[in-house]
Amino acid sequence: MKQLFSIITIVLLSTFYCQGQVDNPLALVKTIFAKDSFPDLYNHVAGEYNGHPNGTDLPSNITTDFLLLNQNEKTAVVNLTITDSLGHEFDTYLHLKKDSIWKILAIRALAMTGLIEEINKELKSMTDAQIDTIIEFSKKGTLGYSMFKSRKEYEYELGRTGLIIASDNELILHFKKNESDFELIKNSILLEIDSLKIDQEREIRIGEKLKPNYNSLFISSIKIGGFQFGNALNFVIGGMIDNTVGYLFVQKKEDLSKMNPCRIIMIREIGSGWFLYKTT
Repeated sequence: MKQLFSIITIVLLSTFYCQGQVDNPLALVKTIFAKDSFPDLYNHVAGEYNGHPNGTDLPSNITTDFLLLNQNEKTAVVNLTITDSLGHEFDTYLHLKKDSIWKILAIRALAMTGLIEEINKELKSMTDAQIDTIIEFSKKGTLGYSMFKSRKEYEYELGRTGLIIASDNELILHFKKNESDFELIKNSILLEIDSLKIDQEREIRIGEKLKPNYNSLFISSIKIGGFQFGNALNFVIGGMIDNTVGYLFVQKKEDLSKMNPCRIIMIREIGSGWFLYKTT
């Protein structure tokens, strides 16, 4: 009898331990993307996510890191960073919901980056002589469309395209290295919008007089208003069509938009009212 009681106790403890492994979104994602298979996987899928990719689909030479971006009673978003053997990081965002248990709904990443990667690669490979030739022909008007017409414009396009395809950690590092400049621009713009009526239906460009300042940080424009980010200051880096990346500043955290797999696929807090975001 004692032996039977011991076996039942071990089974129950094991069951509770396994449930504890997936009883929160971060633990669930870590379990699904572990190297070992997860027998209970298909009880934790919903929406468009069909169970793949998971940890068994990933190459053996990569490492994974996980960060909980947001969680409430019903939804959560977890950032999965995949690092290859050369140290290159790729960020994905897992959107989860909870009914009786947590389930993964969708996996997102910044889309349509292929062309931007090619442009960045081409810009990087240019010699000084090639850059000077393009600038010279552009000034003469013999090239038609040219991505850059000066060395300054070349540096801007190189930096901006590089940031669009950068990892989240690199994007946050860029912000922190230039935080004092971001703060100066933000403070000037807050003075500008004091008398500005924010349109919740339509976003508008602001801070145009500060364009040389924010271009030096590889920011393409600054916007406010619209249904997507509302009262947040949107420091847009760029992207393709609706697939964009940038930084947000909010004076009140309640003004921060909610993440969802259809539009704002990630928002990550940097600090002091600043956030990194990506859309699709």
